[in-house]
Amino acid sequence: MLQLYKKTAEVDDGIIRNTNEVNLQYISQFLENSIDNGHVLIALIHHKIVGEIHAYTPSIYTFQHILTDITIVVDPNHLKKGIGRKLFELFLEDVKTDVTHIFRIELYTREHNDRNVKFYKSLSFINEGRQKDKIFISNSNLKPHYIWLGSILIINRTHLDFFHLTKKLRFFCRKL
Repeated sequence: MLQLYKKTAEVDDGIIRNTNEVNLQYISQFLENSIDNGHVLIALIHHKIVGEIHAYTPSIYTFQHILTDITIVVDPNHLKKGIGRKLFELFLEDVKTDVTHIFRIELYTREHNDRNVKFYKSLSFINEGRQKDKIFISNSNLKPHYIWLGSILIINRTHLDFFHLTKKLRFFCRKL
């Protein structure tokens, strides 16, 4: 998983983290948070991880109905094969059917990244606003950078189970 995240961090508009921020501590932390208080899916091809998506609920009581900080990565060598879409669709379906205390899913992407914005819109995420200067690029690059705040509401809930925490790691295997 570490190699996958490092490869993705090297790609322009890949993930928001720099390659030096991607380390075992980062991977361990988001996996622990997502397994204990969220959801994780992994895509494998020939027993090799080629994609991953995760999100988790913040530890603040009033946000326990939200999955946030969604991160999805696909190996750059496997882009445009439908892996990211399939991961995201399975993730959303799992949340709708199995993670019943979640009513809202949030994500952030760079506003100038038209490909990602279009992708998230195609999955029914809506833009809830822009955050100016949310991303720091460098001291020499001080032009405004906007974040696109997207959300999707899960509304077909028959009951409220705020104390349910999902503790599962589900693997998605796809042969191409």
